This record gives sequence, structure tokens and C-alpha cells, in this order.
Amino acid sequence: IWMRSLMGQHENFEKATRDALVFTCRHLGLQLSANTCDALCEAYLNLSPFPEVPAALKDLRAGGMKLAILSNGSVNSIQSVVRNSGLTADFEHLISVDEVQVFKPHPRAYELCERRVGVQRENIL
Repeated sequence: IWMRSLMGQHENFEKATRDALVFTCRHLGLQLSANTCDALCEAYLNLSPFPEVPAALKDLRAGGMKLAILSNGSVNSIQSVVRNSGLTADFEHLISVDEVQVFKPHPRAYELCERRVGVQRENIL
């Protein structure tokens, strides 16, 4: 994914992830049916947070922190993951790098976060 950013060939994260899965299976000589590929990609949207995450987010909010997610994923996938994990109410901002067409850790991704959240870089965790 980072190589695509370096070469200026941005694809959305879901497409890039699917391509990487197919490439890796081919490289390793593993069979990957379309159904299995779809199921694995769908499972990614249904990951559960670690058990301590809800309490940690609550503590951060109580401490006055603005909570945001900056993700390589698309806005739709970020929304799905957050909704499926039960954390929808915890975040003020869901930010996708699709807006700047580069993946993290490119500086433009973090500059986007600064602008959207309204927080200086040194205050972002």
C-alpha cells in the first residue's frame, strides 16, 4: 500500500487490500476462491475491539480529548468497522486518507487530520 503512495498510484484501501491478498496467495501457491476472498475482506469489517478499548475511550473523552480515527480505509469501511464494533458514539471524526489520495504514513494524511480535527500535530496521539 505504501509503495502505491510512493509511486503516485493510489487505490482505495479495500481494493489494495484485496489485491494484496490475491497476490500473496498466488505467490505462496495457495488457492483462493472468490467466495473465500470476499469472506476474508468482509471479516475485516467485523473485527472486535480489544476488551479494554471502550473504557479507555471513555476515559479519554472524560479527560477532554477529541476522538478521531484517521484510517487508510474508505469512509464507508471506517463507518462499518466502528458501527460493527459498537463504538459509533465514541468518535467525533472519521477521516479517510482517500481525501488526499495517499496512505499513512505520508505527511499529507496527518495534515488532513490536523485540518479536520482542528488540533496541532504535537497534540495528536
